[in-house]
Amino acid sequence: MLVFDPYSGKTVSLNADRRFVAASLSKLYALLTLYRAVSQGEMSLDDEITMRSSDVWAYGTGVLSKYPSKYPVGYTMTLRECAEFMIKESDNTAELMLNRYLEEERIEAELHRIGADSTRYWNPINTTTPHDIMLVLKQIADPSYTSPRLSADMLELMTNTSFEDRLPQPLPEETRVAHKIGSYESTFSDAGIVFPGESAGTGREYYIVVFSEGTSEGEAREAIQDISLETYRAFFR
Repeated sequence: MLVFDPYSGKTVSLNADRRFVAASLSKLYALLTLYRAVSQGEMSLDDEITMRSSDVWAYGTGVLSKYPSKYPVGYTMTLRECAEFMIKESDNTAELMLNRYLEEERIEAELHRIGADSTRYWNPINTTTPHDIMLVLKQIADPSYTSPRLSADMLELMTNTSFEDRLPQPLPEETRVAHKIGSYESTFSDAGIVFPGESAGTGREYYIVVFSEGTSEGEAREAIQDISLETYRAFFR
């Protein structure tokens, strides 16, 4: 677990440097790499990408592989639309498409650029640490790393996803949580930025990364919710 207050610079952590299975948190790497490349003029979010048969990943979450009549092999979308599938639906096929388009070497170089050196991106397995995920979140939210428009767009993709039952669930309704979940076997996680609503009495956001390992999804969900709520209360008592 890792909680960061960007206003005071203070951090509270437990096992922040311990390696966990990243699962779908790895989709944040592709998101940041794509938007960083766009900010550098290397590509455009309006560029198109076409689904190949080798991209289709029927296992796990997503909609592209589940509705082949609507999204057949050969279906073409913009890079921005692909990123939206990848983040809002946690679509595994969309992640494979962007991994292919961006190339894993570029994604790994992006991780090293921001100092996320403990992350192993499918080499040999997909692992990370709360500390590294926090570094990714900070760059996503930093308008100087991409641009104000691109940073805001990434945060929008991470808001109101199809998976709102972990960090966001126990918080007041007007609270905005830009986040990404991960699930693999007995490891469950959620990582994001919490923007409090008016009832908190302040507009100060905070960052939070929580991993749960070796338990059921239901127990992990409850633990993540409890930590989320207690963190919110600690900030806005």
